Amino acid sequence: MKGNRRRRARFPLYSIALAGVLAGPALPAQAQRDPAPRRGFFLRVALPTGSLGATMQKTVDNTDPNTLVPEPRRGKVYHDEARGSALSVGIGVAAGYRVPISQGTWFLEGDFGFALHRGRTNAQFAGVGTSVDRRQLGESWPDSWTYSKRVSYGATVRLGASPEGLRDRGGGVYVLAGVHFADMRFDNHYRGCFSPDPCQEYGGGNEIRDWDSLIWVSGLGIERRLSERVSFRAEARYSRYNLEDWITPLDDVGVTVMSSMETSELGLSMGLVRWF
Repeated sequence: MKGNRRRRARFPLYSIALAGVLAGPALPAQAQRDPAPRRGFFLRVALPTGSLGATMQKTVDNTDPNTLVPEPRRGKVYHDEARGSALSVGIGVAAGYRVPISQGTWFLEGDFGFALHRGRTNAQFAGVGTSVDRRQLGESWPDSWTYSKRVSYGATVRLGASPEGLRDRGGGVYVLAGVHFADMRFDNHYRGCFSPDPCQEYGGGNEIRDWDSLIWVSGLGIERRLSERVSFRAEARYSRYNLEDWITPLDDVGVTVMSSMETSELGLSMGLVRWF
């Protein structure tokens, strides 16, 4: 319980820091002469935090004519679903270039970067079948699994403006869109019966899968110049991951297990930009 309270406190602390930066004093005179960042290259360092949610669906198909699954499960198809979410934190760096539009009122920029992440989603299936523990051959066993993002990389484009009220403070707002890839790891722990005869003791193991997931990123952001060459930036992002699916054939017993993973993430990223 204490750990959960500390995790939830991150977002309010981010909000307080953000409000302090935006409500701060006007820029020094030198920066006021050109409150909008000029055309040029930049480096960005960010601390992304978000809620990584995953939904896994599993289908156990016993309709193979040669299946060894006994009645009453023979010829049946069982569907199961499990959902989980977890806090994901990380650190990222990126390099990019900005082009001012309409005398600096608008701007267009793009960058490419990568980030390291920590955080693991945990969930467990309820199990579906005819036995009490749902662990006999041909049933959907109550597997437990974890899902995590380790490294991500990709390109992001931003289109923004500096309205009159924010321009005097070196502020700006923008929308963003990006295409990223992430190195994901799935680890499934299972325990059940591999024999047509009812089992009193079960065998078990784990299945590990790694893949690069395509991510579509969209969001809103704000920034404020802290000095002539340094800006503070905060972004709210929504990330939609491509659906991942795979098939696990158990040819020895005539059972096929079909799985899919649907993932999304809602988060906040805060950091600094250094202009050159």
